[in-house]
Amino acid sequence: MTGKIEAYDHLPETARAIREQVFIRERDWRPEFDEWDAVAVHLLAFDGNRTVATCRFYADPDHSDQPGRYVIARLAVLSDAQGRGIGSQLLADAERRIAHSGGTIAAVHSENDHYKFYERRGYQLTDELYDDGRHGWLIKALI
Repeated sequence: MTGKIEAYDHLPETARAIREQVFIRERDWRPEFDEWDAVAVHLLAFDGNRTVATCRFYADPDHSDQPGRYVIARLAVLSDAQGRGIGSQLLADAERRIAHSGGTIAAVHSENDHYKFYERRGYQLTDELYDDGRHGWLIKALI
């Protein structure tokens, strides 16, 4: 478990460094940074004074048929901090903040090898699949 989670209205350098490590160096994912970083709320999870995880969330402009839908994205936990529930805690904190802001649906876009992580936390895979099912959207009602 983590000590605390803090929210930022900009992309902190520590969040950028975690995402570079997890998504670019470990997973060779590019492009990692995009226009959503400028409008998202960024969360950082701390283990003592050390930042060990991050994610972001923002209102989903692409699903106007689902008012109150927010996207939770770029959930990344440093490898030496994995397996301690930090990702779950960070996800739950994002969901709480979204619900507090009036959001009613949380949506994540994930690779198929991470579907189970989200499904164990109440998310359901939608029919919006990409790359022959290797990527897809999962959603969770927050009310």
